[in-house]
Amino acid sequence: MRWTGFPLVAAAMVALTACGTAPGAGGGAPAMPQTAAAVPKSANVADALEAVNAQFAAVNAGDWAKAWDGWTDAAKDEIAKDVYVKTNEACPALAKARFELERVTPVDDTTVDVGWRRDGISEHGTSRLVGTVWQFDPGSTLVEYAGGADAAIAKRKEAGQCG
Repeated sequence: MRWTGFPLVAAAMVALTACGTAPGAGGGAPAMPQTAAAVPKSANVADALEAVNAQFAAVNAGDWAKAWDGWTDAAKDEIAKDVYVKTNEACPALAKARFELERVTPVDDTTVDVGWRRDGISEHGTSRLVGTVWQFDPGSTLVEYAGGADAAIAKRKEAGQCG
């Protein structure tokens, strides 16, 4: 199921909007001056969430290559595409998982931390602006693949996690 993001995007946009009435904007007090501490992060949360939604959709569809393609270069450097694809084709622990977004936190202009729940487990990753494109950084979930596909598959099978 694809999360549309509207409620959290709307809430994030409200949080990112400056308070006060602009001078000359009709019968109100002048805008409240903002201090440096009050200036919100300006990451484009809607675009950042599109990268996250694309990741969830690819995983739910079992399109492991597409999911890997949406990762940041740093994540791709850490885990080879063939390891990720082979592991998930042989033992798809994540396919058809229901992702429920729990939090969206702009960190800076190029980083949005995202937390979600899947199968009762809270996880998190990061959406990062790389050049002009938002990409997904899966974070600590990459640890599972560090020993290679065969080790990851064996561990999943032993734990009864193959779908």
